[in-house]
Amino acid sequence: MGEKAKKKSFGRRALIFLVGIFAVIGLLSQVLCAINPMISPNHFIVTSYFGVSFWPIFLFNLLILLALIVLKSKKAVLYPLLALAIAIPGFLNSYSVKKEHIEPGNIKIMSYNIAHFRDITDNQRDAKSVRADVIEMIKEQNPDILCLQECYLVKTSKVDYVAGFAEQIGCKYYCNASKIGNYIFSKYPLEDDDFTEHFNEIDDVGFVKLVNAQGLGKFYVECVHLQSFSISKEEIEYLRDAKNYVENSETMGKSLIFKLKDGFQKRTEDTKTIVGNMPHNGLPIIICGDFNDTPLSYTYRQMRNANMNDAFLQVGSGLGKTYCGRLPLLRIDYFWHSDDIVPMTFTRIKKKMSDHYPIIMTFNVTH
Repeated sequence: MGEKAKKKSFGRRALIFLVGIFAVIGLLSQVLCAINPMISPNHFIVTSYFGVSFWPIFLFNLLILLALIVLKSKKAVLYPLLALAIAIPGFLNSYSVKKEHIEPGNIKIMSYNIAHFRDITDNQRDAKSVRADVIEMIKEQNPDILCLQECYLVKTSKVDYVAGFAEQIGCKYYCNASKIGNYIFSKYPLEDDDFTEHFNEIDDVGFVKLVNAQGLGKFYVECVHLQSFSISKEEIEYLRDAKNYVENSETMGKSLIFKLKDGFQKRTEDTKTIVGNMPHNGLPIIICGDFNDTPLSYTYRQMRNANMNDAFLQVGSGLGKTYCGRLPLLRIDYFWHSDDIVPMTFTRIKKKMSDHYPIIMTFNVTH
């Protein structure tokens, strides 16, 4: 073998070795991501950081696989193949295949975190003008039931902005949870019973009303908003900027880790509250809102273990990302429902004002 060929062979082996190290890292990351839904953040927090990063880890392993195929490494290629096999359950929870055309259901519900009427595309806009655009978008979609999060409509001795908002969107009935800025607006009567009164005493993660849709059925709608990470714009830039990472790692890094940990653990407790206070009278229920957690989270698994169904996986399509801020590919807003709610369509409105997209489900009630 000539000197040139030897150098080429050595260079190839060295490159395979380097990529192989990344392959092992990718495999370990995928394993931690896969087991995260089974581990409570209150017991072990490390896996939670990997669970929120499913798509970046998945794509990383896919790139490693392609690189090793190009390098013709028969042994090292097994690492990304195993990683991608381990990722299959997470992929099935995160991606929905497009369904054939289905007729819409009898009832239409929308959920939207409006972020205090802030426009992330234009920081100079005031809340009044953003609110006007939100109202126009809602009127265009014309939902029968609207659940809003991070919505604070002031009611004073002179002006009732809640009633005005309800009138503008064509909903006669409305109510809210004062502590957390959640609202339910409805064209159908909103009623109370023992279950709603019990759950609404908590007034911490959300609130629930009994919707009387006359001949279409009775069902509960629970509007929730779980603890966010509360990561600032500066901290997101820190994550994206290697220079900032080096220069401010001591202060900014600790702040980020604390916020992430607090968010994971608080949502675990919030979800325990939700699943531990489900109705026992047999009536259907929809639990919707901003859960601030991904399908690879312990929060998501808690909801699935409570026999709740993810409407997006049933009638949605694609990645379904609902967060449109700077952190990529996050599906954190949901319609969860009991078996006697039959989702027919799921739509994400690609309107970027808040840092969340509005989501809409049409459904029928079988109970």
